[in-house]
Amino acid sequence: MVTLAAGYSPAGRSANLADERRDYSKARAAIKRGQWADYEALRSGLDDYPLAIYLDYFQLTGQIASVSSAEADAFIARSLDSPLPTRFLTVYLRRAGKEQRWADFLKVKPTEPNSADLKCYYFRARLAQGDKALAWQGSRRLWEQGKSQPRECDPLFAAWQSAGELNDDIVWTRLLNSFDERQPSLMKYVARKGTARLKPWSDKLQAVYAHPDSLATTSLPADSPYSADIASRGVAYLARYNPGSALSLWQDLQRTLHFNAEQAQKAEYAIVRQSLFARDEQQDEWLAGALGRLQDDKLVEIRLRWALAEQDWDGLERTLPLLSGTARSKNVWRYWQAMTQAQRGDGERAQLALEQLAGERDYYGFLAADQLELPYAFNHQRPVLAEPERLLNLPVVKRIEELKYHGEEMLAHSEWFNVLQDTPDAAQQQDLSLLAAQLGWQRMAIDAANRAKAWDALDLRFPTPFRDVFEQYASARSVPSTELMAIARRESAFFPQAQSPVGARGLMQIMPATGKEVAASLKKRHQRSDLFQVDHNVLLGSAYYRQLLDRFGGNRVFALTAYNAGPHRVDRWRHKAGERIPVEFWVETIPYQETRNYVQAVLSYNVVFGYLLDNTQGLLTPLEQQASY
Repeated sequence: MVTLAAGYSPAGRSANLADERRDYSKARAAIKRGQWADYEALRSGLDDYPLAIYLDYFQLTGQIASVSSAEADAFIARSLDSPLPTRFLTVYLRRAGKEQRWADFLKVKPTEPNSADLKCYYFRARLAQGDKALAWQGSRRLWEQGKSQPRECDPLFAAWQSAGELNDDIVWTRLLNSFDERQPSLMKYVARKGTARLKPWSDKLQAVYAHPDSLATTSLPADSPYSADIASRGVAYLARYNPGSALSLWQDLQRTLHFNAEQAQKAEYAIVRQSLFARDEQQDEWLAGALGRLQDDKLVEIRLRWALAEQDWDGLERTLPLLSGTARSKNVWRYWQAMTQAQRGDGERAQLALEQLAGERDYYGFLAADQLELPYAFNHQRPVLAEPERLLNLPVVKRIEELKYHGEEMLAHSEWFNVLQDTPDAAQQQDLSLLAAQLGWQRMAIDAANRAKAWDALDLRFPTPFRDVFEQYASARSVPSTELMAIARRESAFFPQAQSPVGARGLMQIMPATGKEVAASLKKRHQRSDLFQVDHNVLLGSAYYRQLLDRFGGNRVFALTAYNAGPHRVDRWRHKAGERIPVEFWVETIPYQETRNYVQAVLSYNVVFGYLLDNTQGLLTPLEQQASY
């Protein structure tokens, strides 16, 4: 049993904020050391401090083994306007499940959780309460997954199988899902669960997985319900390695086997996708028909970029109509539709389409304006915050202020994300963005403006924090400060503590190895944690960008591509002499979508920052426009 101090109340705060902050830090330290008497003494004087609810959270999770379901419910109810209920619930449910306190589990979480381990605890709890039908339904759904499930599921699966619920149909479903997920070890395990009747078919499926080309010689009788499953998946897998052979085999198999719509889609999608990546012109006629059947915009866009790489206007004209109406309305394809019309001599329609597109403030709008020699349209709006005092007094704002004071940036951002989710009204989201901007919370202002779709509120979406730092290192590296700001805006939205899943860090998202190498070249002292420091990060990021510009002759298109994807990929993607294409074609056909979007965004952001700083510049320099790629 945990004894909690009085709950958090946002009203009646102590006038001595400095003392509250000091005592909060001491209370946190006491929790970490397990000095609960000291903690209680400190906590009793912090009822009105905005982060009192966080102390309750840290206390409860630190003593989770003693927390009752009633205490858990009370904390969740008390903290509903924060991100803490979800965090706390995960800790509490895992403990209750581990200790098999099923009544407590269901009292706090009567509905199915999201994570796999908690789902298994949930269905075990339902089984313990006698609801076998629901428990077995959940067991089957979890067991059929194509990847191994957490060990918390083992007792549930054992009880389900002991009850005789497992059959060959379920085994076959999981075998197919494991095949799709590329899990050969799991396939072997699952196959052993089938009966002797299923074994020849599970053996064939595993053999085809191990050697996709063996599908051509595998016996697949037309009267077996398993044959089409093996064939369709085998063809899809073979297409990864040899799309031409996969197509020939697929056409042969269609003469002897009946495939349902799902099986046909799986096989044809894989063949089309890999054939497009391989740019196999021998299959062009079949590809056109398959694209029409599949009606998949992603595949059509790959085909369009193949045509762009070859400046194949006929191919563009044939393929653009295959896009859905939604895809055709995207600026990228509006632009290339207009360029195709211009190439075909339909200048009037092309002119009208480009004029409309030039009214947009993005990469394609700027390209269209350049084509027509028109000024860029910035469509700048400056919304005003009417009632800042009301927002400043919101508990969430006070919590964020205090979390930031204590250096808890990630928790502060969790609070912001939570309040944006709980605020569906776009006008209120925009007000939150305006407030964040006034408080200097740049990343939060950007997030809120984007959530509000306040696309024209440029001051909110393109702030200029750390401007003196960017200008200092821009001058030192002889690059425009707007380019450095554009990179930082795209990389981190100006959040110094940003860290990507692959480990890039800080404002300009520098990889640790790159940071070490650049620091050594500058003879600067450096350690990994320095990448979260604004000055040091921009020092290294600007130097690295300068190195890339020098490597690629001052061409920002190549330098930005290299900044995102690596210099070696730029070398690989550049065309040989005699095969080169204009800049807009090259950018549009960068193989990685992330890198393509990155280059377009940074070039566009540079234009926007130039406008905001009264230094409007072109999307592309004359050097970049005249170069061949």
